[in-house]
Amino acid sequence: MRRASFLLVFSLFIACQKPVEFQGSQIIGLASAINLGFESTVIVIEDFFIDASKVENVIAPEGLKASLDKNEGTIVLTGSISNPIDLLTISASGEEYSILLKKSTKEEVELVFDPEGKEYQLVQLKGEMNNWNPSSTELVKEGDVWKTSMLINKGVYQYLFVLDGVETLDSSNPNSVSNGMGGRNSLLTVGNSEVIKPKLVTTSFTDSKVILENRSANGTIVFWQNKNLEVTDTDLGLEVTVPKEAKELERSYIRAWSYNENEISNDVLIPLQNGKVVENTDQLTRHDFHSWNMYFVLIDRFKDGNEGNTRKVDDPDIHPKANYYGGDFAGITETIKSGYFDKIGVNTLWLSPITQNPETAYGLWDQGGPVTKFSGYHGYWPVSSSKTDNRFGSADEFRELLDVAHENGMNVILDYVANHVHELHPVYQNNPEWATDLYLPDGRLNTELWDEQRLTTWFDTFMPTLDFSKPEVIETMTDSALYWVTEFDLDGFRHDATKHIQLEFWRTLTRKVKEEVTLKSGKQVYQVGETYGSRELIASYINSGMLDSQFDFGMYDAAVNAFGQNNSFKGLSDQLQESFNYYGYHNLMGYISGNHDKARFITYTSGEVKWSEDAKLAGWTREIGDPQEFAYDKLSMLHAWNMTIPGIPVTYQGDEFGQPGANDPDNRRWMEFEDEELNTFELKNRNLFGVLTELRNNSMPLLYGDFIFHLSEDDVMAYSRAYFEQQVIVVFNKSNTTKTISVSLREGFDYDQLITSFGNEFEINGSNLSVTLPANSFEILTL
Repeated sequence: MRRASFLLVFSLFIACQKPVEFQGSQIIGLASAINLGFESTVIVIEDFFIDASKVENVIAPEGLKASLDKNEGTIVLTGSISNPIDLLTISASGEEYSILLKKSTKEEVELVFDPEGKEYQLVQLKGEMNNWNPSSTELVKEGDVWKTSMLINKGVYQYLFVLDGVETLDSSNPNSVSNGMGGRNSLLTVGNSEVIKPKLVTTSFTDSKVILENRSANGTIVFWQNKNLEVTDTDLGLEVTVPKEAKELERSYIRAWSYNENEISNDVLIPLQNGKVVENTDQLTRHDFHSWNMYFVLIDRFKDGNEGNTRKVDDPDIHPKANYYGGDFAGITETIKSGYFDKIGVNTLWLSPITQNPETAYGLWDQGGPVTKFSGYHGYWPVSSSKTDNRFGSADEFRELLDVAHENGMNVILDYVANHVHELHPVYQNNPEWATDLYLPDGRLNTELWDEQRLTTWFDTFMPTLDFSKPEVIETMTDSALYWVTEFDLDGFRHDATKHIQLEFWRTLTRKVKEEVTLKSGKQVYQVGETYGSRELIASYINSGMLDSQFDFGMYDAAVNAFGQNNSFKGLSDQLQESFNYYGYHNLMGYISGNHDKARFITYTSGEVKWSEDAKLAGWTREIGDPQEFAYDKLSMLHAWNMTIPGIPVTYQGDEFGQPGANDPDNRRWMEFEDEELNTFELKNRNLFGVLTELRNNSMPLLYGDFIFHLSEDDVMAYSRAYFEQQVIVVFNKSNTTKTISVSLREGFDYDQLITSFGNEFEINGSNLSVTLPANSFEILTL
């Protein structure tokens, strides 16, 4: 079948048009899949439907029983499905909607610790399977050994035993992996990691039909928006007809999944424009989240555009590194106008918090080097939830920043802090009972107990954590967040400390955003959370009724291990597959180059700061100099990885060229823009970064394509992403020598027009591609 060829040219006004239309749908956007529980599953109807009272009927697949409780606003599913995936059909306002169900993959696993004759009073487990919280899993002594049983999803998990408070590897398990901090964690595999997963690929399309091919699969489910479509098996493949009503929507989507007896395939996501397949990135607008390329701006350390608001906290106890530098809204606006962001190829800004912070000093560093207190230059100590920090600028200056960003085709999301307030915040001053307890029943101070007291712990004694089990706290703080997206034309939120807040807060906030912003203006608001923890915990905050995504810190750690510490690429590929299993192949997760809470990747990799040392102490006690030359190449490989895997790449300011730094506050140096401020390697890296972003921003395979690993060994890796007849092949060599890497090519493509992005030699011999790469380098080939 020949594809219909078409190209639609859009003028600039498209970016200002109404971004989303719903045409009376009771579901806003695409309904997320439901992961079934081991025995039962409770579905909150308003996670999916605008008005729960409109739901009339629920049809569950064979093996499941569905109970609709309109009073509680829930659907309870009990039982299990026979296939890995199936459909839940829900009728609302006379229309049928389909939601994907995924069968539970949990297995009962017994973990055993043999003390080999030694005596212990308490044996605990901490790992990815219990959010690294040893107090939640205590082993029981049975005879000479200690045991515990847990229900764990199929996958790969890092863990340690804790023996009377001392962490140790599982001596009975030979498999371990670097923990990224100079030590190692034991590695547990649950389920059969060698089982064959089916593959689902896009092959061709016409004006009204899409052809898919499934491999090693028994069945395929296809949706248009949230409606199930008929799939016809033809000589050309699986044929799907695009519904006529798709022509009425500027943007809608085809989604598809295949399955065999035990596994789910990759998912397929195809954007449509007025019912026709989007073929070219020129047809995308800034409202298409998958096209976002994000850049994190720490406002105070970025650029001073208005010296009139530059003012330090006047306290001699604050070291200059911990005081305000002078960055502001005006500096960001100037930078947008200068074309810098366009030059480096980012189209979305994540701004650090902008609300008023205290005028006096708080906190204390006395662990080595200078003794200092801190100002609130970073923005995370709010004394107001609605006033802009006067050192950053006025509300009108912030509006100007947003207007200039949108005029230049850029999005802006705001870092919002809901979990805690500063003790001077009116919310705490007027309602001290709204805070959680600073002291635990056993008398311990409830600070920085991130996992043990996840929902109540304070960040510091002057920052009360709010108690979101209280409805009045949820109402007040969700209204406060809503203020920012109703009074200002923001495109989304980055939510601080997400895992420390109950789920009901996120449900309430998202419902209010849909009601007050999306339904009234058609604009969907992107929400990304910050959670350090297991993938199961992270994913529990992501669905149609809560967040769109979170930062995938586990994937960052795996990338640091591979590119920075020279661990095998096999571990990296395994971890990416784990993320696909939890978040999908077309997720909107944030994939970071670093952030303001970590020492710079390039500094760690170069060795200026050791992986095993206290990186914050290093920054206070010695000057951290420029990295070695090879580390710039390692950083570029990390960028190439982030720019070519599914999800949204997120680059911390300065990482585009390789700004060095230990941990906070050394990783928060003044941003550098001018060529004369950068050394030769930094200039080279920034230019290379711009090439990478241009490749991603202009590639449908890198935005909406599938993902297949071709090769994953100690030092070499290759994968490809395809979107119909377009394909991108990515190859890495992180060894210290030149290597020729052989890659088996996909069938069904004409490789005569394959081109390189960086000029490395390659050769095609039948179905085999050979690419020659220097040490610490990569190549991206496009078709």
